[in-house]
Amino acid sequence: MGTRAQETALLDAYRDHVAAGTPIPPPLAAQIDGLFASCQTRVYAICRRMSGSEEAALDLAQDAMLTGYRKLHEFRGESALGTWLYGIAKGLCMNAIRRRREVLSEDGLLEVGDPSRSVLSAMRRDEREDLIRQAAATLSPLEQEAVYLRYVEDVPQERITALLGITQASGARGLLQKCRRTLAREVRARLEALGHGTSLLRESIS
Repeated sequence: MGTRAQETALLDAYRDHVAAGTPIPPPLAAQIDGLFASCQTRVYAICRRMSGSEEAALDLAQDAMLTGYRKLHEFRGESALGTWLYGIAKGLCMNAIRRRREVLSEDGLLEVGDPSRSVLSAMRRDEREDLIRQAAATLSPLEQEAVYLRYVEDVPQERITALLGITQASGARGLLQKCRRTLAREVRARLEALGHGTSLLRESIS
């Protein structure tokens, strides 16, 4: 039997045991574990590419593998196991990105009506990310850490205040507000320097 045929036979045997309510024999369980292990690299790769963070990718990949284990009895084998797990990972990453965007929107970092947002969206991804990195580099180390915790790790503001030992009365909220103003100013300045001037900004919202 070829690799795909072997995979199909193993998964059919697994589903038969689940349907019958009988324990999975240890040899079969070990072979299923081996199938999942062979997919880990591909699953991590998509999570790393979509999340942009090694730590987030590890968590997302683990979630994808656990979800696959829990739902394995539902997998009908229309595709390879790796392709199925890849789809699960991609869905989890999209949900994580969506949640992050919601946090950004709620905090006002990416305002829908801001013309610079439209211009940024029209840029190539690598250009956009490079521009934002340049803008973020103008922040102090404390500010950079606060932005990372809030907008990458999705840590609540109260927790950031405690983690970073912020003593000012407004805590992380006030610090992040300052960061947002700085980032907006720096992003606009860099867009201007790249030739995306006020005329283009006006066109983006016309």
